[in-house]
Amino acid sequence: MYSFNIKIFLIVLYLLLLNIEFFAQEEIENAGNYNKNESSINTGVVKSPSIDGIINNNEWMDAKVFSDFHIMIPKSEDKDYDSTIAFIKQDKEAIYIAVKYWPKGKLIRQSLTRDQSTEEENEFFIVLDLENKGQNGYIFVVSFLNNQRDAIVFNQRNQSYEWDWQWENKCKIIKEPKDGEAGYVELEIKIPVDRMQNKNKKQFGIDLQLFSYKPDGNYYYYSIAPNSELLTLKNLYEFDIKTPFDEKLNLRFNLTPFVMANKFNDINAKFRYGGEFALSLDKHMLKSTYHTDESTLEADPFRFAFYGRQIFLQEKRPFFSKDLDLFNTPINLFYTRAIQNIDYGFNYTYRSDKFKLGAVYVQEDSVSYLPGSKRSFVALRPKYNSEKFNVGGLIVHSRDTLNSFKETVIDLDAKIKGPSRFWFIPQFARSFNSDGTAANMYNAYMFYEGNPNGGPYMDVSYTRYDSNFNASTLFNDYGNNYDEISISGGYQFIRNTKTFSNININAGYYRAKKLSDGFNFQNGANLNIFYKVNGWLSASHSFNYDRPNETDNNGNILLNPDGTRLVHNNLLTEQTAKILFGSYSLNIGFFGGKYFGNTLLNPYAEIDLSFFDRLRMLGSINFRNDGEIKQTIYSVKLDFKVFEKLYLRSFFQKDTFGKRALWNTMIQYEFFGGSNVYLVLNLEGDRLQYTRRYFKVSYEFKF
Repeated sequence: MYSFNIKIFLIVLYLLLLNIEFFAQEEIENAGNYNKNESSINTGVVKSPSIDGIINNNEWMDAKVFSDFHIMIPKSEDKDYDSTIAFIKQDKEAIYIAVKYWPKGKLIRQSLTRDQSTEEENEFFIVLDLENKGQNGYIFVVSFLNNQRDAIVFNQRNQSYEWDWQWENKCKIIKEPKDGEAGYVELEIKIPVDRMQNKNKKQFGIDLQLFSYKPDGNYYYYSIAPNSELLTLKNLYEFDIKTPFDEKLNLRFNLTPFVMANKFNDINAKFRYGGEFALSLDKHMLKSTYHTDESTLEADPFRFAFYGRQIFLQEKRPFFSKDLDLFNTPINLFYTRAIQNIDYGFNYTYRSDKFKLGAVYVQEDSVSYLPGSKRSFVALRPKYNSEKFNVGGLIVHSRDTLNSFKETVIDLDAKIKGPSRFWFIPQFARSFNSDGTAANMYNAYMFYEGNPNGGPYMDVSYTRYDSNFNASTLFNDYGNNYDEISISGGYQFIRNTKTFSNININAGYYRAKKLSDGFNFQNGANLNIFYKVNGWLSASHSFNYDRPNETDNNGNILLNPDGTRLVHNNLLTEQTAKILFGSYSLNIGFFGGKYFGNTLLNPYAEIDLSFFDRLRMLGSINFRNDGEIKQTIYSVKLDFKVFEKLYLRSFFQKDTFGKRALWNTMIQYEFFGGSNVYLVLNLEGDRLQYTRRYFKVSYEFKF
């Protein structure tokens, strides 16, 4: 079965690669036949732009035109940026933006999945403040593969990318930059704002910020506002409103039912149904989920950690993921990945300029094969945001019917603006357990916020978990009965030079110690150096000296022959290098040294390849040998846009020590916005001997 499935997949992959070649040739021919003069046709009739990536003067002749930009990172008064012309206009429903762009440096396109990006790829950022108060707004990000990201902004610079909006963009790469000749790109964007609330009737704030490359490979940012800061609402351009925006009631109703067939090996297929429901009215939203399905979510990557630290898993279920900005606390007391196998749930959120509220109820099957084994969770989180401080609270109550256990956690936290760029974040939480006991958690965190243009930064924190502090949705490293101290600081040099344009040096101290007996999980210092050698090469060096204690497999503290507590002298170093070549990147590194009396060897490598703006392949290998464990984890991921709305996604990973492997392949066709057909094949087990096949149809009704 294993070899048969591999053969089938390789045949499909071969046919798809042939398809890539066809599309690549077709796109080259289309680009060569494009008539740039079409952009200059002028009949004197003004109409709303058609978002097709072709800038027609009939549609943009009444727009505000920007051709004078300002280099913001690294800060410079020079005008040595790529030739760029931007157009902005608005009508009663939307804001429209168009850009003519002549890049001299490389155009990197990689991401094919919404809300995902890489640090290398070119992107165009729109910062929008409809209130024109410099406090609350939005960020819209587009890549030259027409990929979208968006975020809400509060308190001028805090961002939440869990937020989503429906908007349009289209990019046409007419000519690639090559051999010293500039390329040419046209880009059009439409952002509907009629359902957005609290709009200023006279002006709105806006900035257009572009991430671009110089011919020597170094990057820079430039914008239309002379004193703006990257991705903040500070010092935006004030755009005069000619046509008042419509004020529509933001009432939306979405229903997404699904039906799924699941076949495991040779067992007859089982059908499962469920769905998602959402109702929004202005600032209110109510969501519900029933039989939450995870078959079409990408599997968690196999990973390992050092010093006994926990591995944080990203939340991917939309029922939770879109509201994490509301429920997050400085120390994460509502880690939603602790909730598995959701049977049903409700999620209510309220978002205004200053006050926000989130409330969740979820019930899960804690043991699927034991009827009546249920866990339920209730979470309530109010937050108040202002320019100088934020304050919030959290109540989490959980019940476990199988173990007859219940607990309640109450939290109070704040974020307070200090002098200059200092911020202070205090947090207090108390847990109440079913046995009548209670315990506290304390956290105090202060940091000096770094500037994107370089300069100093620092932070210091202290956290304490009392011995009986229990929270089933808490995420930390060592449970309870310990405290942590962390101090770090550094300086970043941003220079307008061809070599070593970015240098970052920082050092720190960290200690995690058990309260009851003084056992040190970690107790050491570190030094870290990062620098960008030139446009295609960057490197980092890290040095760590740590003096932890150690326990045996039964949790007993190890002692020296004289009866004193054993203290290790761990001396570890990490060296990395990142190489860029076109739209490809290679990251290689080594972490190792003296580790708990043994020699640790941990080399790793990652490669990111993009072809024809349709195919992206990522590969990684991670090896460790610490004298006791010898382990290799490797993975390969493929994203392929077969044609518009049809995607093939495949992810393979294997762990030699854990004797586990997973191969997830999914074909997705979006036949209507938010409505999809999925065909999923999952192979699991050390030899991929366990097979699960899913066929899922979900349809989104919008009213």
